[in-house]
Amino acid sequence: MRSPSSWLVRHRVTLVTPVVGLLMLVAQPAAAAGDPQSDVNNAQSQLHAAQAQANAADSALYYAQSQLTAANAQLTALQQRITSLDLTLHQDAQTLHRVEAQLASDRGRLSAYLRQSYESGGSTADLVYLISASTIADVIQRKVQLDHVAGAVRDLVGSIESEAQTAQTTLSHDQQARAQLAAAQEQARTQQAVIAVQEEQVAVADVSAHQQVSQARSQLSAAQAALAAARAAGTIYQPVDGTAFTVDTDLTKPSGETAQRIDSFLAGTGMAGLGQSFINAEQRYHVSARYFVAHAILESDWGSSAIAQDKHNLFGFNANDSNPYGDASSFPSFDACIQYVAHFVATTYLSANGRFYHGPTLRGMNVDYASDPDWAYKIASIARTIP
Repeated sequence: MRSPSSWLVRHRVTLVTPVVGLLMLVAQPAAAAGDPQSDVNNAQSQLHAAQAQANAADSALYYAQSQLTAANAQLTALQQRITSLDLTLHQDAQTLHRVEAQLASDRGRLSAYLRQSYESGGSTADLVYLISASTIADVIQRKVQLDHVAGAVRDLVGSIESEAQTAQTTLSHDQQARAQLAAAQEQARTQQAVIAVQEEQVAVADVSAHQQVSQARSQLSAAQAALAAARAAGTIYQPVDGTAFTVDTDLTKPSGETAQRIDSFLAGTGMAGLGQSFINAEQRYHVSARYFVAHAILESDWGSSAIAQDKHNLFGFNANDSNPYGDASSFPSFDACIQYVAHFVATTYLSANGRFYHGPTLRGMNVDYASDPDWAYKIASIARTIP
């Protein structure tokens, strides 16, 4: 409560599209309210909704931009792999060209050898070469020479076949890999384009959401100005009869509560045992015990706040927004606090002669009592839960 003297104070982004649809919704205008305070409350709710929508739009835009960055990085990586593979293919082609040149040379040597062997008599010449040896040792030496030549021929033929097969296989594998990368690159380009479109849509929705926030702020400012004008004009909010406790319930009428029911409700909390104090305040000052209990629960968190525990102050009395704990008043007991604040509320806010009287209701109190425009609704919602 404010002091009486200072009250003026890497995946496909399939989820992006639904988000875009959600964010593109235009905020509905606030429904016409019956009084300036309701206009402020509605405008405040409208602003909260617009801010939440803008936050969601910011998150969606960040996600879309991250996806676009990832898609661009993937496309760049694919291009780098293709460039590297193109170099490898060029090298493979050069290797195959060299192997084919070597193959042609080896074939020429083999052909020359076979021609020479044939012209010199072939196996008959080899036999004559062996027989013409003068000694056994010479025969053995010549046999080794002939075997060596035959082995060289076989090795040459094997080398030719192996090198050709290896070069062809390597080139074939690299060409297949290149084709696969090219297909992946085309898919990545398409996906990148899809993500870019979605990112643009989300960006547009984000701008729209922030424009709605600006509009909501303007509406709130206008409603607050109207409320200020209403306060200056001394607007009075008349109570509305009804069985349910609302912001328009008459707070000066008996609540129908008993000390025993209140004690049962508050049992086990920091406000336990204060039922009779609230009933006494209702009887002495005509302040609804149901409202007053709800007020104390909201301001003191069931009597557990530091201000309540250290200063016996259940209502944040004189706790200004700038220095709530330091400014809050101290009381000798919870009962003393309840009686004092009840008298102050009754004479200042609920009495027709009171300085801040705008009707004997929570809606009327909210005009000057609390800086929170939803204060009255919070109190009423708590009061409705009290048996």
